[in-house]
Amino acid sequence: MRRSTVAFYGAAGVVVLTVTATMLLAPFSLSARVILPCVAIPLVDVTALVFAIRAARRPGLDAATRRAWLIMSLAFAALLTGTVLFIVYRDKSALFPSPGDLVRLGLFLPLMLAGVLSMPRRASGRLDRWKVILDVGAVLVGGAMVMWYFVVGPAVAGASGMEAADAAAALSYPIGDLLLLFGVTLVLVRGVDAAARLPMLLVGAGWIFEIISNAYLGWLASHPGTLAATAWQYCCWTTADVMLAAAAFEASRSEGAARLESVSRASVSRLPYLGVLVGLALLVVATLREGEIYPWTGLVLGALVLVGIVVLRQVATLRENHELAITDGLTGLANRSRLHDALGRALVRGQRSGQSTAVLLVDLNGFKQVNDGLGHAAGDRMLVEFAGMLRRAVLGSDVVGRLGGDEFAVVLHDIGTAANAQSVVRRLRQEMELPILIGDVVVQVRAAIGVALTGPGEHGADALLRLADESMYRAKRAERDGADPDVEELAAALGDAVAAGQMRVHYQPIATLPDGRIVGVEALVRWEHPERGTVAPLSFIPLAEETGAIRQIGAWVLEQAIAQVAAWRTAGHMLHLAVNVSPRQLEPGLADRVFAVLDTYGLPYRDLIVEVTESVRVEDPVAVAELRRLHERGIRIALDDFGTGYSTLRYLTALPVDILKIDRSFVAKLDGTPEGKVVAETVLRLSQMMHLETVAEGVESPGQAAELAGLGCVNAQGFHFARPMAAGAVSDLLAEQSAANV
Repeated sequence: MRRSTVAFYGAAGVVVLTVTATMLLAPFSLSARVILPCVAIPLVDVTALVFAIRAARRPGLDAATRRAWLIMSLAFAALLTGTVLFIVYRDKSALFPSPGDLVRLGLFLPLMLAGVLSMPRRASGRLDRWKVILDVGAVLVGGAMVMWYFVVGPAVAGASGMEAADAAAALSYPIGDLLLLFGVTLVLVRGVDAAARLPMLLVGAGWIFEIISNAYLGWLASHPGTLAATAWQYCCWTTADVMLAAAAFEASRSEGAARLESVSRASVSRLPYLGVLVGLALLVVATLREGEIYPWTGLVLGALVLVGIVVLRQVATLRENHELAITDGLTGLANRSRLHDALGRALVRGQRSGQSTAVLLVDLNGFKQVNDGLGHAAGDRMLVEFAGMLRRAVLGSDVVGRLGGDEFAVVLHDIGTAANAQSVVRRLRQEMELPILIGDVVVQVRAAIGVALTGPGEHGADALLRLADESMYRAKRAERDGADPDVEELAAALGDAVAAGQMRVHYQPIATLPDGRIVGVEALVRWEHPERGTVAPLSFIPLAEETGAIRQIGAWVLEQAIAQVAAWRTAGHMLHLAVNVSPRQLEPGLADRVFAVLDTYGLPYRDLIVEVTESVRVEDPVAVAELRRLHERGIRIALDDFGTGYSTLRYLTALPVDILKIDRSFVAKLDGTPEGKVVAETVLRLSQMMHLETVAEGVESPGQAAELAGLGCVNAQGFHFARPMAAGAVSDLLAEQSAANV
């Protein structure tokens, strides 16, 4: 823990404990005890203002979060001003509205509410928005019932001849408090970025103390003469301001920019249940109070609204459970199960009507390179953007789905002819012409599209999907036809890139769990073009595979990486090496070339891992034979992006697989819930039953690493451990690791 953190929270604790002890234990008069918080609270407010300004200027936060803290820094300035006015006009502050009341109600509360609502929140669909409205409504109704019971009800009943000014004071603060509670609850229930979650929780917790103290003052105002004046509410005010300062402090030191994956998509809030319990408890308490005439209208109305909210929330939950079962959580498209069902129904309908049915199978090119180069959030953004392109390219009656990973499918109902199906492909190509912005990188989306058409009764759903799959792979091979001049120029330059010394090998460390010790590296190629600068792997790897240049590039990467890892081993760093091999490289003679390079540099066969994806055709006897030759000599075979292809389990029996690499899309779902870990846990159990090793890809947070370790995963890689880097940077990491182990 940082010294600054210890110092801040230590000082905050001293302030709260000192004020509390003085208020509750010191044998001074009430007036004397109030002096200490009148000194402490302004100092705390100054601290909150300073840290809020620092948060608003911190470059590590995204622009929207900084803007929110700029607004809240203005709110903290108003809070400080109001506190000073309350102290200066303390003798007159009992008259409402005092200068402090005007500043607090007219400036601080509106600015604080605006700042809280300006926090970037997780995007959501219509059903999710209704759930949020109902959840926030439950909290507000519960809070309103509390205010009614303690303040508003007695004020409405005119308890003990309550003055108009006292009634206004008793009502104004509860209304303002409920509005801010609404804002904080809305942000927390909707979900915020990881950098803003803790500050918002602190704001919400602090405001609970504020509500308690203000409700007590409202009770005093609505029951004049029934209770003696006390000072414990100053403890609540001090604690509330300290927690607001802590929120600003946490925001000012946050290192994380807003990230798409940092917010749990299955966020479950318990705040609505608290609101329901509070409302029902008040009904019970009011019922048990005998002999008192009490205005029941607010409590009864609140209870009826709560019952309605509970019923509607249950309906929304049932609807959501159904949607989750048939919908892809990331893109909102149909999932594999729903798509297969839709295809079956389309075929039955086509058989009755005599119309043809078509399937489009779409596979993004270079998706792995986007994930490896730009991170998991960038890959998610690419998938979401492409899902939008698919929706815009088809008719409303057609079903668009995500099969897994970067593979999508479209069921075209009553399509008629193949020409009509091709018109959908053309519309999709037109959508893909516009590039997308991921972070500060412009990415051109490219995809291979396969089309399969069937007449009434000709093929079943599985057969039609296989035909579309074969068509897609033919499209991958034929994509070079009709390429634009810029791509042609890039493809021509790619053929000479290795000879010209433009290629670079970067290495991403592979670490053990849970200790994070580096035990291996994955070799990744980068292209430094003399005119274009760094060319993203997304742009040149598909071209290299299509033109055949991947053979030369792959051979060069293999030799460079083996030589480097052998050098590290000579220096005492016992690492293994993972190298990607494309289907174009799996041809006769590959195994002999690999053996020769290993023998030249003295790297043990066991320490080389050849990674292949499910794009390898298990029906190709040459490819399977080369992999078996490698495996027989001790070289390990890894199946990359496991679980995202069409026929995953076939590969485990047809190929000599030693290692499963858990796809990053499954790792991203790890959020501490049973639902989040189900796929990763299933893959790990499958690997254990088949005596296979596992490596988790795309680990980007300590929480994901801890969950994987708890599930029994031994090896992992991702930005949490290290980004892909040049050999020199890896050497520095290895030297630090060796020094730490001495």
